[in-house]
Amino acid sequence: MNLKPSKPTISVLILIALCSILLMIRVYKTGTFLGLFLVWNLFLAITPILFIFLAKKLHDHYGFQKLGIKMAILTLMTTWLLFFPNSPYIITDLMHLSHLPKHLLWFDAVGIFITALTGLIVGLYSMYHFQILSKKIFGNTVAWFLVISSAILSGFGLYLGRFVRFNSWDLFSNPTHLIKQSVLETGNPLAIQTTLVFSIVLIGLYLSFYNLISFKHENIKNASKF
Repeated sequence: MNLKPSKPTISVLILIALCSILLMIRVYKTGTFLGLFLVWNLFLAITPILFIFLAKKLHDHYGFQKLGIKMAILTLMTTWLLFFPNSPYIITDLMHLSHLPKHLLWFDAVGIFITALTGLIVGLYSMYHFQILSKKIFGNTVAWFLVISSAILSGFGLYLGRFVRFNSWDLFSNPTHLIKQSVLETGNPLAIQTTLVFSIVLIGLYLSFYNLISFKHENIKNASKF
């Protein structure tokens, strides 16, 4: 069994280590634990990739024929969608800069930016694998439709998380209230504007990310032909 981590995994670990170092420096310098909310937010940001990787593993090992396996894979893919908004959510934590000490503003800006960047990269990488799995199961056209739809739903999820203060766990702890309030919020102009902006940003970032990875894979395939 090869236990050596892949290069993408190493890249994510480097970013997580960098976030941790910056946070420890802040705690050491200030003597306070203000900013530890980023640790929880980063944990939630990384969670989606675990669900989609597990779904891919099940598909690779057992296929998509047996009903039990099929339901497990679809459940994991749905859970990925539920938790995916947590990945780009840390971008909105930049709003906290106005409440943080002014003399540390430059340092906190760097810390939140690096943490948000880590969550965003992990999220885009998980979306890429979500698309790969969706393509295997449903075909290329449906896979792209699911990706775009996921970005739009995630844009609305970001609004619910930042302004209505819902989180992914509310679907399990208080689903009725979450669904009812979400329906009501669809008529809120701020919800529409926020969803539109975040959706456009997520789709644009993913298309850029997708083309970068596709370009790398194409070069590897072309190089193997010589």
